[in-house]
Amino acid sequence: MIDAALSLILGGNFAPTAKQISEEAGVGIRSFFRQFEDMEELFAAVDEQTVQAAIGSFSGGVREGRLEDRLTSLVETYSSAFEANKMLLMTTQSLRWRSDHIKANYAKHQRWSKANIEAWIPEVLELSAIDRTLLQSQLSFELWHRLREHQGVSLEEGRTIVLRVLNLLLNR
Repeated sequence: MIDAALSLILGGNFAPTAKQISEEAGVGIRSFFRQFEDMEELFAAVDEQTVQAAIGSFSGGVREGRLEDRLTSLVETYSSAFEANKMLLMTTQSLRWRSDHIKANYAKHQRWSKANIEAWIPEVLELSAIDRTLLQSQLSFELWHRLREHQGVSLEEGRTIVLRVLNLLLNR
């Protein structure tokens, strides 16, 4: 069932139903509800199977040396992670308003990302609270999706835009 749900999600169905998942898995709807009490339980199982790999994709990169090199590495790592995890992140955006599990995990991962960025670029901690919030927003999936999908910028253009804003904030 989890593999069937992931197949639907990766295929662009950001809110698959139990019926759709059952059909994708080639079983009856009763089999779904024998395995999962409800959709919330399924969302938790899908999250458990995918979250570590997704978080890992935001963890690499150059974390020592010049600020310019670390910022470039941060933007490249985050943008690559957003690209690689796009369908799961779109599903999170779609479902977090109706799933307590996804909503709680989204908040937890936002806190993790904030701490990750601050560890990567400790200069962020010298900014005002407003500028720290602005910087964090530049490294959000929401902004990345807007740039790539709604404004039609290329991967490299998106990286240049985000990097320019980060440099403006940190190199005043």
